[in-house]
Order: sequence, then structure tokens, then C-alpha cells
Amino acid sequence: MAPRKGEPGRFLYRELAAEFRAQIQSGALAPGALLPSEANLMEGRGFARSTVRQAFDLLKAEGLAASKQGKGVYVLDPKKLVRNAQKRLSREVWEAGRSIWSVDLEGREPEVEVEVTSDEVAPDSVAAVLGADRVCRRRRVFSLDGRPLQLATSYLPADLAAEAGVDQENTGPGGSYARLTEVGRRPVEATERLRARIAMPDEAEALQLGAGASVILIERIVRDEDGRALEVNEMTLDAAKYIVEYDFPL
Repeated sequence: MAPRKGEPGRFLYRELAAEFRAQIQSGALAPGALLPSEANLMEGRGFARSTVRQAFDLLKAEGLAASKQGKGVYVLDPKKLVRNAQKRLSREVWEAGRSIWSVDLEGREPEVEVEVTSDEVAPDSVAAVLGADRVCRRRRVFSLDGRPLQLATSYLPADLAAEAGVDQENTGPGGSYARLTEVGRRPVEATERLRARIAMPDEAEALQLGAGASVILIERIVRDEDGRALEVNEMTLDAAKYIVEYDFPL
């Protein structure tokens, strides 16, 4: 049935988004399925272009849909990823040669784009934590099923990174923490600080987020047995796709 335009108190874009949301959550619209085009909804159901775009933007902000250039708007898996810091950083994970990311993804491995700068001047805030003026910077974009989920930039002292061999794109089984352990700098403690805000334009572009979408920012500092900082890791997560979980004894 075509919407009745101009009826006071009605937000047609919310109703259209709710219609698609219900279909996505019920499985009637499967991940990867294309939503009807703007033209289809305008001509077939009488929606205004602005209504359709607002509805799609709402679904994107909720992590239920995404745009692909030349393809249109497609459905994302509505299941959220549970990020449990204690489980993913557990020594048993990386000592077994597993990626800590595989914990979030229930054993699946993400697609990872890596950019490494082996020796550069440390940002002031990072230098203060690491006690090093020169750092190795590791930038990664983590994606699943072609959808970016997280941006991460790690900083390690440049000399330590070179010694441990983590100044390369591929750090081998177990990743950086396994390599640091091999050179006698085993990570034993991590502190994470978390906050949330609206995505900046560059973050929204990198994570393929809709207008007004939120991100979770996590800063992690990892230390060795002597309390020396080994790594500062700054992460940006698509807030619509994550549940951040922590376990602690009472």
C-alpha cells in the first residue's frame, strides 16, 4: 500500500526502515540481498527520495545494511560480534598460534589489510607511554565477508619491533605477542580504555558507515613482566556491529 504523504505525526522513513528491519531480523532478507532501489520505492510505492534515503541511512547506522558503489544497498548479517577482552587476549590463544581476532569471530579469520612503517617519530602521547622516541607503526583494517569492521593502529618501540620481527606485515602464528615472548618480552598485563562518539568523516569512509553512525574507540596498553609498556594500540570499531564484554571476579 502506498504511503499517505503529509499525514501529521508520521515519520515515513522510520516506518520504511522498520519494515526492512523486521525482514532482516527474521531472515526473510538474507545477508547479501539487495534492498529495493530508490527508483523502485519511489515509483512503486510513492515514497519521496528523501524518505528512502533516510530509511536506508537508519539501517546503515544500525549495522543492518551497507552501500556498494554501482550495486545499491545490501543486507548485512544482523548478528553482533561479541568482543571479550579477557578471552581474546588470553595467553592460551596466541601461544597456540591463533589470531586473537579469531576469538571475536568464533574461529573465522578476517580479511586484513596491513600497512607497516618500521621506524618513525612517535606521537607525543605514545612516546610518553612507551618511553621511546622512535616507533614501529602497524595499521590494519579488519573486514569480514567484505565488510570493514575495525581499524587498528599499533605502536611498538622501533628497536624492539625489529628485534622481535614484528616490523613486517606478516608477524607469523600467534602474532606480535608470540614474537615478543620469543625475545624475552612476554606480555602479561593489558589496560583498555573505551569511549564512544559519532564517526569522523575519514572513519565513516573507511568503515563504510552511514550518516550519523557511531564508533567505539579503544586504547590498549600492553606491558611485560617488569611493567614496561610494549605496545599502544588504538582501535576504532563499528559500534553497530559490536557488543563489548568484560569478565571479572567479584
